[in-house]
Amino acid sequence: MRMFRRRGRRTPQHRRSCVEELERLLRRVVIIPAAAPVLLLSGIGVGKLTARALALPEHAAMREAEATPSRAELEALGERLRQVRLAGMDTEAYVLLYKWHVAPLERALRRMGVADSLARRMAWPLVEHSSRKGLDPATVASVLVVESRGRPDATSPVGARGLMQVMPEHVGRWAGCKRDARALYDIEENICYGTSILADFLKMYRGDERRALLGYNGCVRGTYTPDCFRYPDKVMRVRRVIRAEMNAALSELERATAQ
Repeated sequence: MRMFRRRGRRTPQHRRSCVEELERLLRRVVIIPAAAPVLLLSGIGVGKLTARALALPEHAAMREAEATPSRAELEALGERLRQVRLAGMDTEAYVLLYKWHVAPLERALRRMGVADSLARRMAWPLVEHSSRKGLDPATVASVLVVESRGRPDATSPVGARGLMQVMPEHVGRWAGCKRDARALYDIEENICYGTSILADFLKMYRGDERRALLGYNGCVRGTYTPDCFRYPDKVMRVRRVIRAEMNAALSELERATAQ
């Protein structure tokens, strides 16, 4: 979208002051471990925040270990990320979205053993696709770590492929994802499919996360994998670590921007 691109008449000093003002106001908004859509709710233009950004009083700011934004907020954040990504990396909005929403998850992926270069490539698609489908990015990242340990080339004995171990028969069933089984080894496309499948299970089970995770893992009666009922617990253990690391990253960012 053109509204996010820099215009030639803006000076470097103006751009810096724009970013500084955005960061100053962002510190007044609640920050949660799942990277709630602060920037989206702020209604960012170029150097402008709407009054909605300041709807929360300063005393309301708190950090809850298991807090997650609403589905509507996540979906709106995902759409915002998509728009800003398409507008290009050389924008104030891109820098701020990356800084507050993507970088904390990237750091958490590295903490879980994902190589730096891969964590960088995964983090934005993870937050964008998860949020657009109303999923908590920390939960999706945890599924990814449990499924493949962050290896895009992973292939299971039964043929599941890529980061989120998607079976080839899912190819073509989900709007917005490429209709090519080879794409399951592509970082963004695999995340597109994985998040679509998990979101579908959550809808099927009316938001019951445990049943949705069992469905994603293919654990129906435990016939083929007797311990598969432990899968949700594995995901939740990893998620606690990821959220803690994201919280640490956000705390450091808050302290740095407060100086």
